[in-house]
Amino acid sequence: MIVILYQDRCRDVADKTALELVDAFADQVTIAPIAADSAGGWPAEISWDDLLIVLYNGKDFPASGNAFIADYLEKRPETALLLPVALNTALPKPPEAAAAIKALPYDAAAPGPKGRLVNRAGGMLGLRLQGRDSKIFLSYRASDGAAIANQLYDYLLALGHRPFLDEARELDGDTKILPGTAVQKEIDEALADANLVLLIDTPAAPVSPWIKHEVDTADSLLLPILPLCFRDAGDPRQGPRFRSLLALQRWIALPLPVAGSTTPLTSAQLDQIVDAAETYLCEIFQRKCRVPFLVEKEFVSKGFAWKVLDKRLLMFESSKNLSVRLHTKVLSHCSLFDQIYPPAIKRFCEFLSATGRGNYSLFMYDGELLAAPQLQEFVESQPQEVIILHHQELAALIDSNFTKLGTV
Repeated sequence: MIVILYQDRCRDVADKTALELVDAFADQVTIAPIAADSAGGWPAEISWDDLLIVLYNGKDFPASGNAFIADYLEKRPETALLLPVALNTALPKPPEAAAAIKALPYDAAAPGPKGRLVNRAGGMLGLRLQGRDSKIFLSYRASDGAAIANQLYDYLLALGHRPFLDEARELDGDTKILPGTAVQKEIDEALADANLVLLIDTPAAPVSPWIKHEVDTADSLLLPILPLCFRDAGDPRQGPRFRSLLALQRWIALPLPVAGSTTPLTSAQLDQIVDAAETYLCEIFQRKCRVPFLVEKEFVSKGFAWKVLDKRLLMFESSKNLSVRLHTKVLSHCSLFDQIYPPAIKRFCEFLSATGRGNYSLFMYDGELLAAPQLQEFVESQPQEVIILHHQELAALIDSNFTKLGTV
């Protein structure tokens, strides 16, 4: 839910902003304007996608409005999304309860569903990429993918993304990876800082040890990979040439360009790639926020304490004292992917080996519920005992005292 908390004399902008948000995001969010001088409690149950927009003019913000903001922040210590918006740019300081948050100056000259305020709100909720400012790693084989990579790099850069390409030229003419530097270290650092890998999967790509290293490193970081699969028209095979990536069931099929072309991709193909990448980034962002929120909420409602072990890898611990001598500890991973991705299970098992096991280890996936026989195949392939379940099944599992679901 998006609540627009507005100060006196800001009602017109609040109503206008509400309409713009509805126009931009249709049925994806619920909008509720609330007057600051009569604000009560949050109008709905706490959710992962709550956003509080505070419209103020810089003068005498009501005490009830400050209390509303303080209560909102207190009840969401880890997930609170707050956007103060200064209508009077000469008095930009937010209300006292929101003083720690940088305000957004309201741009009356650029309203609408694509305006700065709506764009910022969409970016905070993962409904739209914030300023398209995403770090995208381009993985390619130079022998048959360099022209594709260079064209895609320039296009992403022009849109405001921050692509990484080891042969990309800086303004001074040097490459991003300079001669004489430790190449693997530079690549690993770029992957650790990336939001997405675009794999340019050309016929020569599978024989590159560097691309294999980049795929394996991305998998170990649980960094999403979007393969761009370039094949000849007569090639009957589908999907990426890297076996592990077939499990993602997510790729873009493209015709192999004519060799020697400096602009191998058409405008339509560039737009197709960027649209797919941005959609994937938004889905990942929302899943990263939503699934841990729902899982934490379920554990806490059952009396468990909740602890973040590794925020980037989405590894968590839930613990509960059943008696003076009985203690239950559950280690959990909330998957970024909308299906069971074997490299993610492998990474979870590696994490368990490094940190020590709990009483139970849960790998929670998102997307469609899988049948027990499908889950059994994944379970039997793991070196450790891991319970694989959809996050919607967690309540039943806890209530059953962690009796395995179905035949799994």
